[in-house]
Formats: sequence, C-alpha cells, structure tokens
Amino acid sequence: MVDVLSPTTPDQLRDAVGWALGSETPLEIIGSGSKRAYGHNVQTNAVLDCSKLSGILFYQPEELVISARAGTPLAEIKAALAEKNQQFHFEPGNFPGLLDASNGPDAGTIGGLVACNIAGPRRIKVGAARDHLLGFEAVSGRAEDFKSGGRVMKNVTGFDLSKLMAGAFGTLGVMHTVTLKVMPNDETSATVIVACSDPRAAGKAMTLAMRSENEVSAAAWIAPEDAPHLDVPLAGEYGSGLVVLRIEGPQPSVAWRADALCRALADFGECHEVPESHSHSIWKVVADVAPFAAAENSDSTLWRVSVPPASGGDVCAQLIEKAGGRAMMDWAGGLIWLQVPGSDIPAATVSAVRDIAAAAGGQAVLVRASGELRKTIPVFHPENPALARINAKIKENLDPHGILNPGRIAPISQNGEGA
Repeated sequence: MVDVLSPTTPDQLRDAVGWALGSETPLEIIGSGSKRAYGHNVQTNAVLDCSKLSGILFYQPEELVISARAGTPLAEIKAALAEKNQQFHFEPGNFPGLLDASNGPDAGTIGGLVACNIAGPRRIKVGAARDHLLGFEAVSGRAEDFKSGGRVMKNVTGFDLSKLMAGAFGTLGVMHTVTLKVMPNDETSATVIVACSDPRAAGKAMTLAMRSENEVSAAAWIAPEDAPHLDVPLAGEYGSGLVVLRIEGPQPSVAWRADALCRALADFGECHEVPESHSHSIWKVVADVAPFAAAENSDSTLWRVSVPPASGGDVCAQLIEKAGGRAMMDWAGGLIWLQVPGSDIPAATVSAVRDIAAAAGGQAVLVRASGELRKTIPVFHPENPALARINAKIKENLDPHGILNPGRIAPISQNGEGA
C-alpha cells in the first residue's frame, strides 16, 4: 500500500515533510512523475506528490522573469512564454520522451526540469537550467523553510544554493516555488549542415565552428542512419551523417555568418544553409534526442556521456567501436548520446563506457535501462572520494535523516548510506 501526500500550499508541504520526519518515513518526491525512471528507484512506499502546487505566480515579460509553483506543467509555462515571443534560453527538450513512450511533448513540471538540471542544444553557449534559476523557495529534510536568490541576477550574497538544488533530484529539499530568467526569441535563425559521417571529423568541424567569430549557438552531429529524422530536403541528398550548426540574430548578420561558416567548413564535406522554415524543426529533433526516443527504442539502453567538447569526436568514435550501437553528439561534442541494443547489457560494456568517459575527464550516466540493470549498476557516474565527502556533508545539513528521495542518486547500501 502506497501512501500519497498531495499538498496544495507551501504550508501543507512543510507539514507533510514534518510528518515524514517525525514518523521516520522516507518520501519519494514527484511532480507529474514523468522522470521517475531516471535514476534509481526510491526506497519507500510513501509518495510526496507536488503536482497540486501549481500555477504561474507572476510573469513580467519586460523584466524577463517568470515565477511559478514547482508543480506547474512545463507545457503551461512554455505556452505563456510563446504568447510573448519569449523562451527559456537553455532550450529544454522532451527529456521524458527518452524514458517512456507515454510521455508526450513538454511532459513534466517546471520543478522537475530544474531539479534534474535539464538543458538542450543552446547549453554550450548559455548554460544549463541552474544558470537561469534566479531563486527558489523550498522545504528541507528538517521540515524547515529556506530560500535563495530572488527576481534578478547577481542578487546572491554568500553561498548560492540555487546551484545545488538544480541537479540534486530532490534529495536536498522540496522546492515549491522557482523563479527563472527568460529571453526573447531571436529575430531569425539559420542552420548550416555539413555532410560528415566520421564522428572524429565531425568533432573537429564543430570545434572549428565554435572557435570562429560566427557566434554559433548550437552544434550537433547526427549519424547517417539517423539523419532522416531531421526531415529537411537537403539532408536526404547526402546519404551521410550531418554536422548541424545554428546561427541566431538579426537577419543580415545571420546570412553573413552562415555564408562564412560554409566557406570555413568546406574541407569537411558538402555544406549548405538550410532555410529558416526548416531550421526550427532540426533543433527540436536535436533537443528531444528524437532518434533515440523511447517510442521507437524501448528495448535498448541509453547513455548520456558528457566530456570536454574538443574531445567529443574521439570519445564518440571510441564508444561506437567499443560498445557498439548508435551515437549522436550535441553541445559541440560535449554531450554524447549512446544507444546500445538490448536492455540487459554485459558488465564489460558498462565498464568500457565509463572508462572511456573517465579517461577524457567526463562522466557517463545511464538514462534509460531495464529495472534490473538499474538495480545492479550505479546509474550516475561514481563520484571521486573528495567530491563524495563534500556532497555527504551538504546532504547531512539539509536532510540529516535521509527522508528525501532516498536512493535516487545512489542506491541504499547495506549500512543505510546513499542519496
């Protein structure tokens, strides 16, 4: 029997955490539940459902700021921004669609997006969700209210807790209110595509583009077998993999920079500018990681490998050679999606993926896998001992009794340790 607590106000949320603390009952914290399959299963039968903590509290387009309850559907917030021709600059894609085919577009809540620190293709230029989180209000594992930040940038004195809460997966506190920076949509955008099937050459092309004066806002590589997902006329003519590069800004500037990129990258393969009418659809495919969406690939294992962008091409090639499967690069090579066939991959493959990532100074996270595999190996890349000690101290201060999402990041060990 699962106990479900559904607070509708911050006071009720604090009371719910207080009850859990007093009764020593761990809580699984969810919004819509669209990302429950990301990470390890939480070790409890009590659920704290924050979906009723919902609603946009204020939205000031002229000030480029929006504040909402954490349980507000992401679709609702994106619709409000679209009415004012604005966006989240960190460009979150449909991450839940990678986990479960039943998750539709813009699934999930704004709190879940921040808690998992999700970001799309523009992350290479503007940062992740945590870099756009102006402030939050939350309840700690001590059942105490706390907050950080406010409505403007550079308003933090002392320790910036927002950087901790974004990416903590609800293990440090339960956010009920988040305030984020928004940005206007760019006047125009264009995408330059380069025929390139070799991930190593693709990595070099993206590095050259990012180092140029052309202010590229996103760079990705799609393998030959996945290029049809881009659904643009020119893509079908190549029959190869494609490097895709986005340029945004005033129309004359975009046109000039696109032409300059084509000239600079001519040695890597045939190069063309894609019309603006197709540019947006290309980057939705990249943001959503559409080639690896669960709807078409449910019986597979999906890795998210982050490395220094300049080494991405070499790392991607090594992963394909050692682990097999298909790969796609984003963030100019800084993010590699690796899909391996089957839901029960051998231990040697797991070790190979993690060793290759670590050798490049990166990390490999298991995004989609069978429940059995998630029980037997760490989903998140193992921390080095020094970082693990720091994180344990932070956890001890904010959630000393371990009642918030226990086991979500690290499985509970025999001695009861784990985040």
